Amino acid sequence: MDDVTKSLNVTLAHTLADGHCFPHAVTLQLNETPNTMQAYKFLMKAIETESTRNKNHYRNFIHENSGRLDLLVHKYLHNKIFDHAAGDLIPQITSNALQNRSISTAKETVAHGRH
Repeated sequence: MDDVTKSLNVTLAHTLADGHCFPHAVTLQLNETPNTMQAYKFLMKAIETESTRNKNHYRNFIHENSGRLDLLVHKYLHNKIFDHAAGDLIPQITSNALQNRSISTAKETVAHGRH
């Protein structure tokens, strides 16, 4: 792996292995301040808001036997259960959430969305 990262001129950043590795990775990538927990909490709320606001759009990607989208997203956000249909949608939901918001920590803005 070291040869690959060197050839691409990138470094690997380790995240918590707690079921939310994707949001932790996004927060690390966007956050330039020491207060990553505040940015992480804001990101989790932005994911929840985006999935609720546009549930009709995301519902199209959930098989009818998989369960309700809001319950699946809740399982992911609050119980860190990601091995279901909504878990596969989290990167898309996150991307859409970031296009519409700024993740702010303390006095800095670390990601700018469309205004």
